[in-house]
Amino acid sequence: MTTTIGATPTPASTATTTPTGTSTTPTAAASIGTDYNTFLKLLTTQLQNQDPQSPLDTNQMTQQLVSFSQVEQAVNTNTKLDQLVALQSTNQTVASLPLVGHTVEIADSKGALANGKLTYGYNLPSTATSTTLTVTDANGNTVYQGAGATTAGFNSFAWDGKASDGSTVPDGVYTLNVAASAADGSAITAAVSSYGKIDSIQIKNGAASLMMGTLSEPLSKITAITS
Repeated sequence: MTTTIGATPTPASTATTTPTGTSTTPTAAASIGTDYNTFLKLLTTQLQNQDPQSPLDTNQMTQQLVSFSQVEQAVNTNTKLDQLVALQSTNQTVASLPLVGHTVEIADSKGALANGKLTYGYNLPSTATSTTLTVTDANGNTVYQGAGATTAGFNSFAWDGKASDGSTVPDGVYTLNVAASAADGSAITAAVSSYGKIDSIQIKNGAASLMMGTLSEPLSKITAITS
């Protein structure tokens, strides 16, 4: 199930539901209930028509009753757990609502280009002799490539949505790759992050996610609230 809650909800985007993540517990409960009732009817019929000289084994009958009761209890437990998960999702979403409209830092190389603006950050563990920044679109195509800062520590890259040939690319999700080299020619691995304004909170498969344009990120990836 997917539900989207935003700062300015509209009939088309406020709530969306999908079959994904739908619980099958009610079906299981109905099935076990039907089977249990059928079993009791058969057992009652057997008791009424049993051979007095060869009565039913009471121990076996008791074990069958206990087995059905255990299964029924397990299904009921799953139902309660589903309810707790749904309640937790609701609480998580309500707690996340104040984030709507704020700009956050996400621990992800993916970012949402909005109105021709997208800011990335990358942290170099040591000074590099050269750094190449490559931005790719959702299909993996390179749209921009250029030199980046080589200073050790945090560096910011504000991309204006311009491709290497000077053309303007459409808003959407883009990924930054940082290729940095040390003086000895070895590669330096940079931790990349992106910044985006949260448009809404989406509930999907029982978990709340941040929506920044078409980019969806889990709450766990927030590393800072910048504004």
